[in-house]
Amino acid sequence: MSNEQNERTDWEHISLRDCAALFSKEHIGEIASRRVSTGFPQLDHSLGGGLTNGLYVLGAVPGLGKSTLALQIACNLSGQGIPVLYFALEMNRTWITAKSISRADYLLHHGTGLQVADLLNAEKSHAFSAREWKRIDQARERVEQETANLYLYEQGPGLTNIGEIQDCVRSFQTFHRQRYSGLPLMVVVDYLQILAPREATLHASDKQIVDDNVRELCKMRDQMGVIILLISALNRVSYNRPITLNSFKESGSIEYSADVILGMQYQEISRKNFSLDSAKARRPRELELTVLKMRYGQDGVRIPLHFYSDSSCFLQPDGAGVAMSSRIQELRKTLSAYPVQYHDGFHQRARRLRG
Repeated sequence: MSNEQNERTDWEHISLRDCAALFSKEHIGEIASRRVSTGFPQLDHSLGGGLTNGLYVLGAVPGLGKSTLALQIACNLSGQGIPVLYFALEMNRTWITAKSISRADYLLHHGTGLQVADLLNAEKSHAFSAREWKRIDQARERVEQETANLYLYEQGPGLTNIGEIQDCVRSFQTFHRQRYSGLPLMVVVDYLQILAPREATLHASDKQIVDDNVRELCKMRDQMGVIILLISALNRVSYNRPITLNSFKESGSIEYSADVILGMQYQEISRKNFSLDSAKARRPRELELTVLKMRYGQDGVRIPLHFYSDSSCFLQPDGAGVAMSSRIQELRKTLSAYPVQYHDGFHQRARRLRG
């Protein structure tokens, strides 16, 4: 019998007793996974302590700030020393950097100052005052400090499909193995519906292309052990309705494959007298993240966010959020130190423990 057949047989005959043996003081460290903060405490709490190896999908209507939120989370992880690969299939590096500087300026001065459009306007940039250049320098220095571990990849001839993204991730893991040894790796894909099919000559429907790309992202999650934040578009018919799993464009594979699905929308969209124009005109815009799916936790949680669109900045209102029962909070607090991922490595360790 081949080694492959032996290994498959071992998989089939692992008992729950073998797996339970890993939940001991001596072995829990082998299966517990590290959680990293998104920078938003309520979101971290809803995710069981933060991000870990898994496929996270973020969806929202165009212009609501889903790419901006993903970028801010990526910057927050980079500031913690966590490597992040950001595959920008829509925005270019200049625009991404300008958004980061605008957000840093807002956080430094607690008010609107540098806007992306002004930073990228040649006429206005030549007319900046000494005071404005001082603010730009301060914001730029903060961005330089926070994003030393954030690597940007722009769409181009060599980066159009999921296979090329996988090659980039493998190359990064090999080249930076020593520098980031023992640390998780986050991959941001912005966004799903822009990804081309792996084979340019393949005549497939949009749904087939999305399904194939989601399958490949799941392989990355499982085989490379990375955190994946995937941005997705919504169906047009869902633009003015409360977000649900059915709102996601080509949603079938997303619904079944993702570990966590987050939908972002206006807080008052469910009200009969909701006005989209009024909601857009507010500063800040009052949004919420809804946990539509949580594979190993509670879904249905709503996390309020304030979006300062002219400064490309998201903030979480203090003390806001949907309160959970005290019993659930107590259990999550107790178990948060032992987040477990039931992937290949779990069974391999159980097999070794059994001998």
